[in-house]
Amino acid sequence: MANNESIWSAMLVQNHVNLHVESVEAAPLLTEHPAQCKHKLIFANWYQRYRGFTASYTRMRRAFGRLESWAREHSPTVLRSLAPGLNWVCGVSVPVRELLEVVSDSPDIRDFIMAHHLHDGQRRRQWFLEFGLFGSYECYGEFCSLSWLSSRMLQIIQMGRFRILIFAWCHLTRNYLGIVVGCPAVHNTRLLHHVVQLQPQSYRFVDKGLFGEFFTSYVDELVAGHHDVTEDSISMMPNHGPHTGSSISHGIKTTVSTMFCVDETPRFHVYRYQVTFELVDSDALGYSSVQLESRHWLMRFANDEYVHANGPGVVGEFPMLSVDQPYYRYCSRIEDDPTGLQVVGFEGRFSFVPGSLENPKGPNISLPVPFIELPIPLEII
Repeated sequence: MANNESIWSAMLVQNHVNLHVESVEAAPLLTEHPAQCKHKLIFANWYQRYRGFTASYTRMRRAFGRLESWAREHSPTVLRSLAPGLNWVCGVSVPVRELLEVVSDSPDIRDFIMAHHLHDGQRRRQWFLEFGLFGSYECYGEFCSLSWLSSRMLQIIQMGRFRILIFAWCHLTRNYLGIVVGCPAVHNTRLLHHVVQLQPQSYRFVDKGLFGEFFTSYVDELVAGHHDVTEDSISMMPNHGPHTGSSISHGIKTTVSTMFCVDETPRFHVYRYQVTFELVDSDALGYSSVQLESRHWLMRFANDEYVHANGPGVVGEFPMLSVDQPYYRYCSRIEDDPTGLQVVGFEGRFSFVPGSLENPKGPNISLPVPFIELPIPLEII
């Protein structure tokens, strides 16, 4: 194995080493030892250069490789928005050196540092702000897009007893993603270095795990098609997995996604839910078009009580679905009862009229929504 080119070449591939870059970095070593195995020297130089960070390098290179391949096909604008990576000197990404003065050099944070070495966030040009890497949504006229911040824009904010490193931010709303870099010792094993969305005052939070786990899982979701992409914009709310639900009836697929609103009032639990209608089988529908007439929700509360909520249309609209217009999406909110009773989930159905409301062509059809458990946040006591 000592000088077997094929074995060392395979080691470089296995660790997702950028052969072009690392060949340049290893050039002096290759010149000094021309008779030795080339790929072995490149691997040795790479390992020494990233000592302590090699596992993070491999993990993040693999994740970004998958992200770039996916974005090339599904969201070229997001791909173009990714900034070049930072330089790497003596095991520290230079512009993040200031960050390391306030964030301990823990193995838990190295994936985050390596991510900026490969791509230093998203370019902050005006036309990229609507294409946040971590997704977008529009709800009642409010638009939110979570952009990945460059190293120069990273900031640490104090939220009570917690210090949060903000690495993704929406310039229009208060939505963010951050890493806990300081907290009371009692919470160290549970929260330190975790990616969170923490609601000020209430201390309700969504825990997304360590950065490496969060980022690789997110990329896996994108590749698996679990986030819709519309005109290059990634939907923040997934269409598959926990706290989602879908059904297909009469050739129409109905998908509902939910998320906790960290930017809303801390008095109650508030959630956004996104509903997508998609005509997937016009033959099964049996009509050239259908129009939404009404919605019927059944909300479940923590005491197992149910409350009905019915109404015409959705968000003031009565969308039409047809072969020419096969898709419609809207976003709304659901929250605790004003008395403080906590909402925990909901189910329901939508009633559509074949043809149109003005010119019905047959009996109403019903599109069911299965029970969806809301993503109730954790709370720091």
